[in-house]
Amino acid sequence: MKATKECFACVIAQAERNLEEWDGDDSQKFEVMRYASKSLENAKYGMKPIELSKFVNDAVKIKTGVDDLYRSRKKMLNQKATMILKEIEKFAFESEDPLKSFAISSILGNHLDFGVNNVKIDEEFINLLKTKTLSIDDYNFFIKRLKGSKLVLYILDNTGEMVFDKRFTEEIKKRFNVRIIAAVRSAPIINDATLEDAIEVGFKKEEIIESGSKMAGMTLDTATDEFLDLWKRSDLIISKGQGNFEGLDEIRDERLFFFLESKCPVISKILGVQMGDIVLKKSK
Repeated sequence: MKATKECFACVIAQAERNLEEWDGDDSQKFEVMRYASKSLENAKYGMKPIELSKFVNDAVKIKTGVDDLYRSRKKMLNQKATMILKEIEKFAFESEDPLKSFAISSILGNHLDFGVNNVKIDEEFINLLKTKTLSIDDYNFFIKRLKGSKLVLYILDNTGEMVFDKRFTEEIKKRFNVRIIAAVRSAPIINDATLEDAIEVGFKKEEIIESGSKMAGMTLDTATDEFLDLWKRSDLIISKGQGNFEGLDEIRDERLFFFLESKCPVISKILGVQMGDIVLKKSK
């Protein structure tokens, strides 16, 4: 998808939230924001929102000198998500379709995104799990594809969320004879999942690849040869989150499914849903 005029305010807000994690003084933070704003002079029409986001996030890294401003917050999100897993499991196993409930929990986890939201995990999250339904529900198509799959590429998005992704993949493997490989970012950006983060929540090293993307989303243009090879060989591809949707939404591939919460008016308009709606959507 192409960035719109609304995307500029959004990515500048990302830079501002980044500085909440930094101990610079007001004058230093002013200078970082000036530099981040100036970075958008490199924007060109036709770029994706995640490409604009990379401009400002790289600018913040350069001026603060900190590669991973969210390191401690990411660990906190993973810990808090792990703490409520028992409640999620209880809800899922009491539901009519436990696997679908685990899928919905992984999609709701997409709300845990410091790039868009000031997020927290509390009782409200469990209540959402019990009440939210899919606004776009291609779950039956997903299951049909899954039944014929041997290899699944699972493109992760955020920390916190990835705890629920891990639990979802475990349930998939209990029911289907399938291998699942998770793809992570190749460098820290906002609270997106990196190799270190994935190992921390229990993914085995041999189950993870670095995608090549250093943006808050995935594009095939940024992919490593390893990722592209896995993409070609996979029977099913799960794309988690709004950033990955921004990078991959124009791809027409019957193997590709998007799991996300719609968190901005531009995405909502493209999908034909309301902000805050959750979506399990097959590729066009």
